[in-house]
Amino acid sequence: MASEATQRRPLLQRVPKIRFGSPSPQNAQPSPVATYYLILVPAVFLALFGLLMGFSASAVTNIAQGVNPYVPFVKTLGIALLALAAAVGATLIPPRVWRALAPLLFVIGLALQGAVFFVGISEGGNTNWLPIPGTGQVIQPSEFLKLATCLMLGRMLSMKTTDLNNWKQVVLFGLAPVLVAMAAVMVGGDMGTMLIFVGIGFGALWVAGVPGKWFGMMAVAGGALAVLLVVVSPSRTRRVLEFLPGFGTPPDPSAPTQTDHGLWALGAGGLTGLGPGASREKWNYLREAHTDFILAIVGEEFGLIGTLTLLALLGLLIYGALRLASNAQSRFISISAGGIATWLTLQGLLNIGTVTGLAPVIGVPFPLVSYGGSSFLFTAMAIGVLLSFARNEAGMRKTGRFSTETAGRDPRRTPAPRRPQRYASDTTTKNPPTVPPVIGSVGKRPRPISRPLPTESRGWNLDNETNKPEAS
Repeated sequence: MASEATQRRPLLQRVPKIRFGSPSPQNAQPSPVATYYLILVPAVFLALFGLLMGFSASAVTNIAQGVNPYVPFVKTLGIALLALAAAVGATLIPPRVWRALAPLLFVIGLALQGAVFFVGISEGGNTNWLPIPGTGQVIQPSEFLKLATCLMLGRMLSMKTTDLNNWKQVVLFGLAPVLVAMAAVMVGGDMGTMLIFVGIGFGALWVAGVPGKWFGMMAVAGGALAVLLVVVSPSRTRRVLEFLPGFGTPPDPSAPTQTDHGLWALGAGGLTGLGPGASREKWNYLREAHTDFILAIVGEEFGLIGTLTLLALLGLLIYGALRLASNAQSRFISISAGGIATWLTLQGLLNIGTVTGLAPVIGVPFPLVSYGGSSFLFTAMAIGVLLSFARNEAGMRKTGRFSTETAGRDPRRTPAPRRPQRYASDTTTKNPPTVPPVIGSVGKRPRPISRPLPTESRGWNLDNETNKPEAS
């Protein structure tokens, strides 16, 4: 009977299933320590790979301009060290401090972004940079405003008084901060960055638990606003028409577009690439090769394997952020981490779409890889905020020394009891065990015997007041 029942079962059900790892209950929570390293390790590798590719893609342009390529790279290293310090500092700040600072950071971000309207510097058709007095450098305040908006949404939507089923409160506490940030960014005409804020708002509202039926209405309103912003700008209209099939100019090898050069670079790389530094498109053929089109240079020099590795690292980073958002005990941490995860996801997708021709060219950098001081600095700071949240969830609250709660282990597990020592000195233990005195030497304790005792008298019976050797 058993063999007949087995034969009736489908083939796939009869195939033995292999499970890796130790069995665990169905409701077991993911390890918060693993979440911490899922964020840290991919971010470190992306940053290091970005430094390598930034130097490779910009060296030719610097040489053509008569500049030693190592001099700009020293500047890049300085920005990387500043970003590292900002990320470490953000990691050590507790989440409760980030929650308290969220309104102040949001106001500072809006003030800096508003200053672009008065003293901003234009580049590429957008006015989105501020000069840093006395340094000759510029900063892009919209990158800082992204992080401040994520924290602000986390604070506003996690308040106990916020009713997420009341559309008026959702508009006031959820949509209003995003709309204000979008308006401040559009003052400089940067629609690509504005789309990132749209994604941050959607991600934060979704994680917060806003009813799903409202997202359809917000999508329709957002689409209408996007069409209006494209129509009023001839530059945006031209880029969108070039992207839409049947409206753009046909491919012309004698006058290739930026996207054409990006696709040629990816095709030339093949499976394994031409080798580090061997890209041809970066020789003044592909514009913005070290910033918005860095992915094309990665594909040309490291091939499909290198490109997929880069995307896998970004995917692991986003997965770690989403894992933190879905398992955090604090709603502030969940909503803020959800906003940052959406920020990284949408920015990566838009950059990939720009390089591969699946999206219009809107000038969005690849997270932690594209050359750009402001983007790299504040993205690293956002990673530090995620690590601060993950440290809090894992119980890693002490700095400089191990906490009694963690002590270098998983804080959810109870440490194993220590084995008692046979002899202990007064200088190593606060409460030494009481040992019966030896006859003839009051107040002294027996010394350990280095040589073996006879078989019939090994060991000491401490329960015997006379402390005589045990009888065999």
